[in-house]
Amino acid sequence: MLSYDVLILGAGPAGCSAAYDLARAGKRVLMLDKRTFPRHKACACGLTRKTLKALRYSVEPVVERVCHEIVLRHIASRTARRVLVRTRDPICAMAVRERFDEFCLQQTLAAGAELRKVEGIVALREETDRIEIDIATAAGIETVEAPVVIGADGSNGQSRRLAEGLRTSKEVRAAALPAEPQWYARGFALEATVPYAMLPIALPGGDTPQDLVFDFAPLPGGYGWLFPKGDHVNIGVGVFAPTPTGDACLKSVTRALLAEYTNAKLGITTLPNITGQSLGMGGQAYVPRGRVLLAGDAAGLVDPLTGEGIYSAIVSGQAAAEAILACDTTDLTEEYARRLQPLQKTLAFSRRAAQSFYAQPERGFRVMRTPLLRSLVLKTYSDGLPPTKLLGILSKIFA
Repeated sequence: MLSYDVLILGAGPAGCSAAYDLARAGKRVLMLDKRTFPRHKACACGLTRKTLKALRYSVEPVVERVCHEIVLRHIASRTARRVLVRTRDPICAMAVRERFDEFCLQQTLAAGAELRKVEGIVALREETDRIEIDIATAAGIETVEAPVVIGADGSNGQSRRLAEGLRTSKEVRAAALPAEPQWYARGFALEATVPYAMLPIALPGGDTPQDLVFDFAPLPGGYGWLFPKGDHVNIGVGVFAPTPTGDACLKSVTRALLAEYTNAKLGITTLPNITGQSLGMGGQAYVPRGRVLLAGDAAGLVDPLTGEGIYSAIVSGQAAAEAILACDTTDLTEEYARRLQPLQKTLAFSRRAAQSFYAQPERGFRVMRTPLLRSLVLKTYSDGLPPTKLLGILSKIFA
């Protein structure tokens, strides 16, 4: 049996962020992932200023475009509304998720972490002083162990339900996973990539191929988007706003809706490469327990107002690493919960704002037409929460 200081399920942004810090601190870290990198990942991959600041290294080599303005669109009373938000500093940087993840993985491996491809997790056992994981590999079933595990395998991964199973049993098998925890919810998005060479000279939606567009007209509880990359446009539709049952209105996101939206915005009728992705939400209510710490989408940490997930993945992975380095396993969950709290407070605010904004998007557009409030909203999106007093103003607006 191979022993490590930390086992990490998943080698995306959350897993790599944790592994990078732990490996740099001298810990022996093994990441387990079912995919071979580089791998395609459905994600618009707009990297906000707060995301770029949170990363331990520059990702300039994989940045394809830097955006200084956002176009916001909405239809109210059959009237199209358009707000252009322009800033001196970049709002976000554009990358392709496949290349971004591969770049971050290579930085993490160079820091000393290890990566192993697995077919899946067979079982997870919690012993007195460690976690044992049976993994399926091409050579058969093997077992690895560590005092602590970080679950960073995304919204569709096994770690969240494995951790839930450990609440009532010392062993959980992947063939008999428990139900999702009550706090967990999902959003959903579909996207496609359209090369610039396929676009007409003038786009029917009135935008340009280089515009960063958030369009709140296509569906309730979410938005459509255009994210300009180096040689193509990433276009998509997604729902994020929670409903009384927890999940967003997932069934409203269809291939037909994306095709209709793409035709309306880009004049394109054929989309050969449509991919979808579930989004992990509800993480403002996640409470760490035991020796399995959840991070990123696995912990439901996608922002329900914007649908942004990479930032939360990075800072939650780093928080997990900081908690492990700061204390022994007896106080681990309390330490992680403390370090995760600022992010969870942000997500709790975003949840309230999303419920209000998506119920009446026109109210949000009135906010965006006011220069001071527009600046505050943009700061929240790009840099994180504004100071407490300004946050109070926004809370009253979205109340």
